[in-house]
Amino acid sequence: MDRTGIIDIGSNSMRLSIMQEFANGGYYVLDEHKSSPRLFNEVGPSGELTARGIQELTVHLREFLSLCDAYEVNRVIALGTAALRAATNAQSVVAEVKDSLGLEIEIISGQEEARLGYSAVMHTLTVQDAYLVDIGGGSTEVTLVRQGRLVASYSFALGAVTMSRVKAPAGTAGLAVWRQLAIDAFSQQGFIELTPGIEVIGIGGTIRNIARVHQMAVGYPLSMTHNYAMTGAQVEETMRFLANMPLSRRKKIEGLSRERADLILPGGAILLALLSCTSSTRLRISGRGLRDGAFYTRRFSEFAGPPGSVLDTSVLHTLQWFGGTESHARHVTALAGQMFSAAVQVGLLPPQAVNILYAAAMLHRVGVNVNYYHYDRHTFYLIMSSSIYGLTHREILLAAAAASYKSRQKMRKLCSPYLSLCQDGDMDLAARIGVLIRLAETLDRRHSGRIPSVSLRLVDNRFELWLPPGSEAQVEISATMALASHVKKVYGRNLEVCM
Repeated sequence: MDRTGIIDIGSNSMRLSIMQEFANGGYYVLDEHKSSPRLFNEVGPSGELTARGIQELTVHLREFLSLCDAYEVNRVIALGTAALRAATNAQSVVAEVKDSLGLEIEIISGQEEARLGYSAVMHTLTVQDAYLVDIGGGSTEVTLVRQGRLVASYSFALGAVTMSRVKAPAGTAGLAVWRQLAIDAFSQQGFIELTPGIEVIGIGGTIRNIARVHQMAVGYPLSMTHNYAMTGAQVEETMRFLANMPLSRRKKIEGLSRERADLILPGGAILLALLSCTSSTRLRISGRGLRDGAFYTRRFSEFAGPPGSVLDTSVLHTLQWFGGTESHARHVTALAGQMFSAAVQVGLLPPQAVNILYAAAMLHRVGVNVNYYHYDRHTFYLIMSSSIYGLTHREILLAAAAASYKSRQKMRKLCSPYLSLCQDGDMDLAARIGVLIRLAETLDRRHSGRIPSVSLRLVDNRFELWLPPGSEAQVEISATMALASHVKKVYGRNLEVCM
């Protein structure tokens, strides 16, 4: 198995991700490790990284490399950002690390840092028009995306650590001082105000922590920040909540990392400034950033997203990770899709639910690889715990519910902790999609594709499934008719199989 260790040497913290690659180009994270040496504070008055800073860097890198050895990684990619960019002795630091540890550090430019953030977002979120912002310790990268393409980007020499050095009063007054400094910096780049009103997508620990604090405050049922959305007003409210308390209390706030408690205000002020400058009222969080972008660009030379759709690529990687059979999954998905289209035409299902159907049908049996018995429950939890990119949190829940459908009662019990994510009618929607998937699964009962297609006709009170003439599929037909009671309960019609 091919494994890669990716190290992000930031101004505030250093992070390691150990990634195992799929044969089809995806990856999953085996382990992560973080340390917070705050290297930017070790850049002395002359601009050099101090001896203490070099020692801290070396000690933490040695720890990271020992973890890489434990996982028998094939390669290590180490990237240095703002702190090393700013150090006048950066090249001698790189040489010293190479001599002592045998590790080559690549110091990337601010433009390259923005490019890697863009790559991470485009591989894991569905994006058309947006401003991407990556708030680090020593710099902030802003990128304008139009129709999915990188239009402009700039690396600003301000971050949570550098901004914290600016003296400001306590509370919201200090927040306003930092915010105005960031507004002044952003206003010097014309592209920041070029497309007002589009969403902002946030990358980095500062923004993830703001999202976690908000999730805890509202009782959000998922611990997932990737693709979590907040309004501008919610960001403002969260930052005011944090600003109106002393540091000692901030350190105890649920969702906020203790080591980031002193930097969350200056970092959050930068975010508020960008929302103001772009006239944006919506923030979406990316839980994927520089290390993920480095993986895609350095390992597979994929810059602007995967070859296929974000959702399709993610679902295929998930299916492979859990040992699913792609040919059977695709055939079930095709059969379910044919029935779905007919149901849409008569208004029984909304067309925008097609992505829910696709993810649920492709992953409907992944739980079998945990245990056949109660595999519906395993399927539900595996989908809820996986990185299904291209779906909202609500859509992930509905896909998990539909994929694991056995009955309305069982489905609702599985979904009960997450019902606050749902809209009116969502459980009925999941049940209708779930029944179609169950029918499609029985039509490929022997995983042989002997029924190549199905046509759904809704006539009077009948739910007619028309199979190609001459289909030798008595096993499949018997299994399908066993679902007649589910069709009756969910669709209110009598199931018939016809040729």
